[in-house]
Amino acid sequence: MWFRKDKSRDTGPPPRFGTGGGAEGELGTSGRPRRLAVDDGAARARETEAALTSGRLPGRVLERMEREKKGDLPWTSDLSVNEWHLLRPFGFRPLGLVMGSSYYHIGFTAQNRAGMWFSGDVTEVERAMLDVRRQALQRMSMEAEALGANAVVGVRLELKEPDYGSHEVEFTAFGTAVVLDGEPVPKSPVLCTVDGASFVKLLRAGSIPIGLAMGVCVYYQASSRQDMWQVRSWVNQEIPAYTDAVYQTRNRAVRNMWREASALGASGVLAHETKLSVRDVEVERGEGDDRLDHIVEFFTMGTAVQSTVVPAKFTPKLTIDAGK
Repeated sequence: MWFRKDKSRDTGPPPRFGTGGGAEGELGTSGRPRRLAVDDGAARARETEAALTSGRLPGRVLERMEREKKGDLPWTSDLSVNEWHLLRPFGFRPLGLVMGSSYYHIGFTAQNRAGMWFSGDVTEVERAMLDVRRQALQRMSMEAEALGANAVVGVRLELKEPDYGSHEVEFTAFGTAVVLDGEPVPKSPVLCTVDGASFVKLLRAGSIPIGLAMGVCVYYQASSRQDMWQVRSWVNQEIPAYTDAVYQTRNRAVRNMWREASALGASGVLAHETKLSVRDVEVERGEGDDRLDHIVEFFTMGTAVQSTVVPAKFTPKLTIDAGK
């Protein structure tokens, strides 16, 4: 059996650390201990930190991208069969699945504002949540650029948050880098939340995806005595302050997305992702005055598009089979 020890090859006890030989962690030919695997991991971490801090991809990532570009490694993609079928006739080819990640520390969280007497934006958290997303997207874009991509389709962001009120968040961006045969490669690939099939449909309709637009708003809603009286009453009724907090948060996030779209010169945004979260914050305003405040967060992201003339290669043609 494969798991049995082959006694015919057992020539002695296993080597011990410091007794010589070539096993990891033993003394090398020079008499000095070999570098342990943990040291290699630490070296990789230092290289990654230095590269990302200076706005570059780590060397091992660039090496992998170069091998994929040359065809030494098979390309990877999360395109569906239908997307592949629609993209291929128009000259689009998948180059590889690209990714970017950022693990971020937020010094001042919305939870730190608990107990405030007024409602309003938590701008420090808004900036942090935008920064971490942009870093992940930028690193994904750099991978696509290294592959020579025209665009990245099906872009999505995944959030990992250890626990409520945590100061650490991690965003990871994924997408499929594609190239359009015969077209010049831009300096920065166009990022799109739309999938491959929708990408072609947009081009057919005369709308060119030109990038991503995002908006985020984090809002602290401080409850009044009137709000708490309504919460604890036996009467069915709307609590206007809570409704207003949701509308305020949503409107400000969408306005921020509009600003980014306008900066790109877009005529519209296909809002692919909209997410609303509301968290309760228990506060004590005074003796016997316990209230329930809320932290409302709204995030929206979509593909900014610009209307243009439909390229000839994407214009549907009517064909008639004369043999029938």
